[in-house]
Amino acid sequence: MNSTPSPLPAPPMWRPVAALSAITLLVQGATLMSLGVFLPALAADFGGQAGSAATAFLLAMSIVAWPVGGALDRLGARPVLLGGIALSAAGLAAASLTQDRIGLAAAMAAAGAGVGASTIVPGIAIITRYHAERRGLALAAFLGAAIVAGAAVPPLVGTAIADADWRVAMRLCALTMAIACPPLVLAVPAGRIARDPASRLSGAVGAALRNGDFRRFVAATALLQLAINGILFAAVDGLMAQGLPQPDAVAAYSLANLLSLPALLLGGMLADRLGAQPALIGAALALAAGTVALLGAGTMAMGGVTAFVLIWGMASALPGQSGSMLLADMVEPDAFPRLLGINTAIIGLIGAMAPVATDRMRIAGGGYGLPVLVYAGLALLAAALVALIRPRTR
Repeated sequence: MNSTPSPLPAPPMWRPVAALSAITLLVQGATLMSLGVFLPALAADFGGQAGSAATAFLLAMSIVAWPVGGALDRLGARPVLLGGIALSAAGLAAASLTQDRIGLAAAMAAAGAGVGASTIVPGIAIITRYHAERRGLALAAFLGAAIVAGAAVPPLVGTAIADADWRVAMRLCALTMAIACPPLVLAVPAGRIARDPASRLSGAVGAALRNGDFRRFVAATALLQLAINGILFAAVDGLMAQGLPQPDAVAAYSLANLLSLPALLLGGMLADRLGAQPALIGAALALAAGTVALLGAGTMAMGGVTAFVLIWGMASALPGQSGSMLLADMVEPDAFPRLLGINTAIIGLIGAMAPVATDRMRIAGGGYGLPVLVYAGLALLAAALVALIRPRTR
């Protein structure tokens, strides 16, 4: 273990993990996970054009990850989390008052920036910093909160929209975040995450950015994000194109996403035991196999659907977990939050290209065969890149 004394004693392991998980469940559940529920209602009020609001939200959420890593070092975890929660709630409340598409997009961008500042990047950074010995299980619990949010919160939002309207639903979501989340921040460690002076920290970040292993890591995780997003946004349509009825295609897709929960727990235990690098290589290989399995729905009927649901559903959740652990093994501990933010911003922006790329490949290839094979190939290439990395620690 590192012999350098911590500026503050580490809190009990599961208290901050539970708090960060609850914040992620509430904030992402009310915003990111409920976007699909809000969009039809927004489109009805804004001339059928609400896509710009969703795009603004996703771009802001990705871009803000870059400065959030540095803010965790300069300001500490609690101010960053509180700022993100406040921005999410204010953005959603402002969106509920807008009357034009530009104002809606701006408000949703603010909400997206708040989500990026209060959920994944700070949560992973805090857990990895304070709970290194059992980070796999801790990250599984934390990342699983986003999955639970996707299952639990959107139905409540849909009910609020049906009983009142989308504006009332947004205000309720904003009020819930503003009331419930700030007290949870008190369970998160106070103080700066970094131990070293700013000058040394900047040098460690600069050294990592110049390192070939870090560049290979960014390239590998970007390829994996493309491969995941490419199937994520095309799975239902791809299954239906092979003859599966729409309700069955939606059910298969939902079950695949729910399998992420046990996958994270199993993956966390394996990564803690075997190491992050073998775990990420295995996840990339499984993702390639699960991606190809999507084509089995047409040739093997329910057997192919089952293979896709099991393999892709479990594999798609793992790169975010084992990838974060591998990055922590590669870089100086105090440089990790900034480098995590930089990597998250890059792969988020690249991953946003997946739906457009899928559409173009589908048109060029006359179906989903070409995009599926391309995304499987990207996952295999990512596995090869990860195998070339030489981590500093195990």
